[in-house]
Amino acid sequence: MNRRERVLKAIRHEEPDYVPYNFHATASVYEKVRRYYDLPDNEALIEFIGNHIVKVGSDFNVNPWAENIQVELVPSGGPVMSSLDAQGGLHTDEFGCVWDRRGGMPHPVAHPLAEDYRLLETYRMPDPYRSGRFDAARKLADRHRGRRFVFGKLGMALFERAWAIRGMQELLVDMAVRPEWVEELLDRILYEWNLPIIDQQIALGIDGFYFADDWGSKTSLLFSPAMWRRFIKPRMAICYQRVKEHGLVVGQHSDGNILKILPDLIEIGLDVFNPLEPQVYDIYAVKEQYGDKLTFYGGIDVEHTLPHGTPREVRAEIFERAERLGRGGGYILQSSHTILDDVPMENIVAYIEACHELAGIDTQQALREARGL
Repeated sequence: MNRRERVLKAIRHEEPDYVPYNFHATASVYEKVRRYYDLPDNEALIEFIGNHIVKVGSDFNVNPWAENIQVELVPSGGPVMSSLDAQGGLHTDEFGCVWDRRGGMPHPVAHPLAEDYRLLETYRMPDPYRSGRFDAARKLADRHRGRRFVFGKLGMALFERAWAIRGMQELLVDMAVRPEWVEELLDRILYEWNLPIIDQQIALGIDGFYFADDWGSKTSLLFSPAMWRRFIKPRMAICYQRVKEHGLVVGQHSDGNILKILPDLIEIGLDVFNPLEPQVYDIYAVKEQYGDKLTFYGGIDVEHTLPHGTPREVRAEIFERAERLGRGGGYILQSSHTILDDVPMENIVAYIEACHELAGIDTQQALREARGL
């Protein structure tokens, strides 16, 4: 059974020989881990770790055509940026949203429609068919197809893309006072960007498609379930259906507590849910309630255990998650979000080597083989 087959078996709610796992981190963490293990490149690192999933596709806040930015995908689905742009860390994406990329996770600082919603009349979406858009993704898919589970990817799938264009506060007000305008914006994102992007990635020969769109806080949805069902659900259903038409798996990432709409997501065709945050949910209760319908992908605590725990605690959590969440299939082990630079190297090593132990992999042998690639 190879890694792709192991993931598919888990998604079918069957128990594979061991729980499939993944390591998902920022580019800077990848580089630190690569140097720690003295590996030649990220491909060798992925082979050494034994990742089961590769994400290809469009990143959420990078303009790959910017003059002083060169973006290259790594097999976890994240970008490696060779340099900051001329604004010294402020980066304008293809949609006109300005991101501050200095330090940890990027955050937006300016939005193209923030000053006046009526600017939508003349606003132009990026060209989804621009030549070369998926050259790196195609190479990555070709390299891993058949050996690992390959997810196409669309970050900031709908709500996040809308607030990046309009501004978070402004969009939330719009949802209450000018809902028809919000629907127009979302429909333009759906038909002018999302569906063409999905279609082009399906043509790469992927196994499934992974949508990322954060809808929740730690306690609840960011807006009412009724609003989600009006604005988001019907448009995500169209995206999911486009993937399902090709017999592919649908994955969805949403941070925060979105329990109230999990049945809706199942209804429109969701197969894999990420990230299953232990700081948000009783993860075992969620698996008990929905584990026959969804595969859960995540579960390792990135807020407490990884940055602040001991290596022993990291190992214990990995084995516990694999044993309890892995029963009956329906689980892919990964951190509950991207591993950041605040995680000590000894805990990253504990994570990787505990996964090896789960899989019956000899770490030193895997290291020798990866160095010989």
